[in-house]
Amino acid sequence: MGDWKILLIAVRLPRSYDGPSPYMIKKTIIRDSIARFLAQIGLTSPVRRGRGKLSIATFHRVLPETQRQTYPFPGLAVTPEELDAFLTYLKQHFDCGSLSTQHTRYLSGETTSRPLLAITFDDAQYDNYSNARPVLARHGIKASFFVPVVAVERQELLWHDRFGFALRALLNQEQGGPAQLTDILSAAGMPTSDPYNLVGRVVQASKGLTLEARLRLVEQVAEAAGAAEAPAYARLMTFAELAELAADGHEIGSHSMTHCMMPECDDSALAYEIAESRRVLQDRLGLPIETFCYPNGNSDARTAQAVAQAGYRRAVTTAWGYNGQDSDRFRLRRFDMVSKHVQDAKGQFLPALLDFRMSGFYPGLDT
Repeated sequence: MGDWKILLIAVRLPRSYDGPSPYMIKKTIIRDSIARFLAQIGLTSPVRRGRGKLSIATFHRVLPETQRQTYPFPGLAVTPEELDAFLTYLKQHFDCGSLSTQHTRYLSGETTSRPLLAITFDDAQYDNYSNARPVLARHGIKASFFVPVVAVERQELLWHDRFGFALRALLNQEQGGPAQLTDILSAAGMPTSDPYNLVGRVVQASKGLTLEARLRLVEQVAEAAGAAEAPAYARLMTFAELAELAADGHEIGSHSMTHCMMPECDDSALAYEIAESRRVLQDRLGLPIETFCYPNGNSDARTAQAVAQAGYRRAVTTAWGYNGQDSDRFRLRRFDMVSKHVQDAKGQFLPALLDFRMSGFYPGLDT
């Protein structure tokens, strides 16, 4: 497959760019043409590429377009209409269900006419309940929802959302907000400018700080932003809403206690994040919690061992790709479903492009 990847390197798009220049439009058209050609000859067929493997699709927020435009990380959100398009196509080509169900079926060696695929949602955001739940119901698909326990208990935004909304608020302040933000970021060694996405770049860079330094920076920016509040849609689900999802037949899994990155935890904190989150969820919801989802996808051998020792049956990362019978069940790979990555030059969902990205041929995305 190496020759294909060498040939396709030329169509890999930059991570971000300032508007659709004629050059970029041309590259997009070439990329789309390659995707359609590979689909037409069957080389990227989901049945062909996914046969004998377990696929896991990841979603985060599900927001109407008007709300997505106000969210600090629009790439993490799909609209209900986009989710419907994803599920329509995935259901046509895969046998879809929750991760606990699909992983159990896969390990049992069950033979299916379509490859097995699990649908997952990270972070337990309220929009998953209000917007994703009815779309899943229309398709008759069960999914897995991963819960950051403390944030749900306290009804507090996850740190990256709080940071993102505070950054946006400062940038939009007319009286000295941007200058104050520049001073704070400079002192913390963070980037202070980006022609495409300063908020996303700063939040990503902050993940390289120690836990204490990162949280201190979030507090500084939030304090400087003053009374700016996140919109109502940004809240997390309640335990009652999670219980309704479970009653629908969806899986509830743990996303840790505080959504910190697992490798940065000492052994005591690791036990708290992993084992305690399972205990709380089982007590509050009265059902078994079998799946763990690493915040930010970060894991290593130590964290995987801690997940196993806590009694989970599986855990998922954000590493891209399929899972085989020999895959580490405590470090499973997933496919992140990002709308803009599977849209053609006209902004329309292009199934052939999704196939291309999942196939293992798309440059930079290994499976």
